[in-house]
Amino acid sequence: MTISLEPGSQEHRLYLSQLALYLRHSRQILTAWDHYSARHSDPETFQPHDEDAYGLRQQQRDAHTLAAFGRVYYHADELVYVAEQQLAQLSVSDRTRRFAWQVRELHEATECLYAVYDDWLAVRAALPESARPGTAAYEEPLAESYAEAWHYLDQWAIHGQALFAVNALAERQSRAAAPRAVAAPPAPAAAAAVRR
Repeated sequence: MTISLEPGSQEHRLYLSQLALYLRHSRQILTAWDHYSARHSDPETFQPHDEDAYGLRQQQRDAHTLAAFGRVYYHADELVYVAEQQLAQLSVSDRTRRFAWQVRELHEATECLYAVYDDWLAVRAALPESARPGTAAYEEPLAESYAEAWHYLDQWAIHGQALFAVNALAERQSRAAAPRAVAAPPAPAAAAAVRR
């Protein structure tokens, strides 16, 4: 993995803003799913009233969550790497230990997401020529791939906020450690006056 992302750079800020969008969208998707699940399941057994319809709605949740993660996906490993580097420079406390655990969770989730995608590419390459988007032969393994990815996407939704917290702590520490410019004393008024 080649990482060229610099903390605080324009790219880093862009990637964090894309993550913020994902966190917001994933919360909306999950809220809609929870509402659907509550209305279409038995409140005591939690079994769906209509398993087929429930399964299709769950596939939709998985697909929408993955689509929301799309922009983050391509640089998720860079965001995690930068947070790991920032954490290494922060003083150890209960707070930073919690953030370190969350960043490790994101690291593992990212590796798993990349592995799920690689598996999907292998499955797709092995599909028969007749398996095209829109056919059951294509859509069923794709839905399985989305379902497998959903847990790792949910980990990003749960722990993604830690990257903002780590970045804020690192920036605060950097500002505190930066040497402050000492202002020159004001020139005496008499010396500053222009003589005619």
